[in-house]
Order: sequence, then C-alpha cells, then structure tokens
Amino acid sequence: MLQNIIKHFFPHSAVTEAKPYGNGHINNTYKVDLRDENKSYILQRINTDVFKDPQGICDTHDRLQDELFKGQHPITIAELIPTADGKKLYTDHEGGVWRITSFIEDSYTIDVVEADWQAFEAGNAFGWFAKACDKLDANTFKESIKDFHRLSFRLCQLNEAIEANKAGRLESIKEIVQFYKDREASVSAIERLVDEGKIPLRVVHNDTKINNLLFRDKNAAAVIDLDTVGPGILYYDYGDALRTSASTAPEDEKDLTKVHFNIDAFRAFTKGYIGQVKTIVSEDEEELFYMAPMLMTYIMGIRFLADYLNGDVYYKVAHKEHNIDRSKVQKKLIESMEQQVEEMKQIIIDALKAIPV
Repeated sequence: MLQNIIKHFFPHSAVTEAKPYGNGHINNTYKVDLRDENKSYILQRINTDVFKDPQGICDTHDRLQDELFKGQHPITIAELIPTADGKKLYTDHEGGVWRITSFIEDSYTIDVVEADWQAFEAGNAFGWFAKACDKLDANTFKESIKDFHRLSFRLCQLNEAIEANKAGRLESIKEIVQFYKDREASVSAIERLVDEGKIPLRVVHNDTKINNLLFRDKNAAAVIDLDTVGPGILYYDYGDALRTSASTAPEDEKDLTKVHFNIDAFRAFTKGYIGQVKTIVSEDEEELFYMAPMLMTYIMGIRFLADYLNGDVYYKVAHKEHNIDRSKVQKKLIESMEQQVEEMKQIIIDALKAIPV
C-alpha cells in the first residue's frame, strides 16, 4: 500500500525501503528511500481526528517555506514535496490523507535536556523560528487545533469537570484543585493583555518540546513538527519549551522530591531564545516573559486535572492515578518556579540587555 501512495509523489522512482520512523503519537510516519535518489523522505498519514483541516496545515507549511527559505539560514525546516500533479496532499481510497517532506540528513533528536548547551541550542532554534516568522501576519493563519493554548477555554473545561465530577474523584483531590484555583487570576492576566492587543499575536510553533528539534553535532539543525504552527504569542513557545526542558523529572514522576525547575537550563534556554527575539519583542512582552513557563505549566496542569475528574477520557493512561500524577508534577514545577521567580526575572533582564545573537 505504501508503495502505491509514494507513486503519487514519485511516479518514476522505485521504492527501495519504506519503514516506520520516530516515536510520534499522532501521525503515522515512515522513512522512504528511493532507488534512483541519494536522498531520503518522510511519508506521513495525517491524523485527521486531531488535525481536522489537513489542507490547512499544509498551506501553512507552504507559506513558511516561502518565508524561511529566503536566503541562507543555519537552521531550517523540512520541505513539503508536492504530488506529481502539484498537490500538497494525496487522499487514498479509504480517506487516508498523506504527505511527503524532505528528510533532514545526519541529524538526531533528544527527548530530555541533559546539558546546558542543549538548552541553549533549543532556545536559539525556537527563537530563530519566531524571529523568522515575524514578517508574517498571524491574523491570516488558521489555528490547526482551536483554542489549543487559550487559558479561558481550558479553565472552562476544568470548571465543567469540577461541576460534573463524573468519575467521583473530586473529594480526594480538593487541595490540588484549590492550588490551581488560587492562581487562576494571576495567570489570566496574560490572556487579557492579548485580547486588549497589548501583547501581539504572532506566528508561533505552539508545540516546542525539545524533541521537535533536530540536532547535528552540537547544533540545532531544524525545527520540525510544524502542524501546530499558527497564531499565538511568544510566551506559548518560550513557556512550553521550558516547562519540559527545564524540568528535572518526567511528566508523570510519582516521587515529587525529584521534580524541580532547573534554573541553569532556564538560564541557558533564555540566553538562546531571548538572544534571537529581543529585536522584535515589545516592552509589554518583555515585562511578563517570566510568567510564560508558569502559564504553560498551569495550562497543562489543569488539563491533566480536568481529564482525571472526567474519568481519563482524553489522555492515554497506564493506571488510574496517571493523570493526577501528571497534574501533581505540574503543580510541583509551578511551586519551584515561584520560589525562583526573582532569579528568573533577572536572567531575562540580563538576556534582554545582552548583545543580540
């Protein structure tokens, strides 16, 4: 079947190998080698349950290429390969939607930041991406997943889950619910500023996990997984990257004594990220950058919490306490950030004052 799909992109090339590739959980991904080419390609079946407008995400990718392939850059994105008749996608007879992109050779991914240089390179790469997209009008881009990072939407989901208490679990976690409710007003300030136009809407990645970068040697080589790219704010990318990259423990760690916000990783990432975006940020954005990791950690914490209250209907779980364990880790990260907030502010101020990268 795969060979027939590939033929729609490369009608005159023989496939030597097409095998599953990577560890993504949303799209089905394959690495493709062709007999008459020295290059490899990535073939993906897009999960249309998650991405309901696959044409839209490919149109976004195409627009990014037009902007980011201008001139020479040390970091890149994968190139979208059209079908033989010039389309961005191929739909098979079962309704499966497929695309092919270029394969970034001699590269590797990492899942956990283990050294400061990795955090710096991650910040540098995601900052480069934001700066490179600065000329694009965010209002002309679609959200691939509606309200994905919108706090008021996630709070509404949490409040509905608390009210319904479908799984009968509320009584046992009232202290955790109260923790998040106590911080609702402070984290909501950012969304109000966005809605008032004081914090600008930009084209951002929206899913800045460290494994959405490719490295070559000790340098970030490419920003990948562009399906979530669209309108957002710099805080989404900066904050979510640090939520994952500066955590000292896995997202579902049961031993909370292992969970801390690594200020050294924060410093290294911030130096790389702010070094790239400092020439485009506004004064209003500068003021609340320190809140971004708390905002994104808070959003994930209440998403896990709501799913636990609803009976684990969204996230895959390995055991019945899995989602509340995840929410507790986010809670502990927020507490660790709060203890270091003054140092975080100073690190950002120092990065903003430094010579631009």
